[in-house]
Amino acid sequence: MKKIVVTGPHCCGKSTVIKKIEKDIEIKTNIKFVHFSGKDSPVDYSNAQKLKNNVNFEIDITYYMIGKLIEREINLEYTGEENIAVLDRCLIDQMVYPSVLLDEKYLNNIFEYIRLWLDIHPYIHIFYIPKNYELLEKFGTKDKSKEYLDLIEDKYLEILKKLNIEYTILPSIQDEQVRIIKKYLIDNKIQGD
Repeated sequence: MKKIVVTGPHCCGKSTVIKKIEKDIEIKTNIKFVHFSGKDSPVDYSNAQKLKNNVNFEIDITYYMIGKLIEREINLEYTGEENIAVLDRCLIDQMVYPSVLLDEKYLNNIFEYIRLWLDIHPYIHIFYIPKNYELLEKFGTKDKSKEYLDLIEDKYLEILKKLNIEYTILPSIQDEQVRIIKKYLIDNKIQGD
């Protein structure tokens, strides 16, 4: 299965973009759209400082989420009939947020665990949606600090550059984001036939 990811900082519009594509795309056969459920996370990331102050809690949550995301990907690979999956959220999120919240000494094991999985079960493309202060102010329920959001975006871009995965940084206009991803899916579907 080819896994394509739409990712980016909290409240950047990932879920909305995927829902628009899912609703509009003409080639629906062999494409599965997989939405992230907030119910999968046992914690509300509404206070980054609280997590930063409790290192063990953040590490436990990180490994819990890695497990849930890998379980989701295993289910897709072994039970789905589709050739392409479009994922909202992915394991890269579990590299980014701990990188901002935890000291470097805690990160090596987390990164190596995720890299091992990605070496065997890679994403074929990542679409990165940039931070969106306006959506954060309007709809954000998580940490609304612009400084925190800037740190998250910097860390995403740093990690994407390090990984050997094709990625596209999308423009800030949502209609353009939808158009670019839809075109990629249609072209990919044509090439996959």
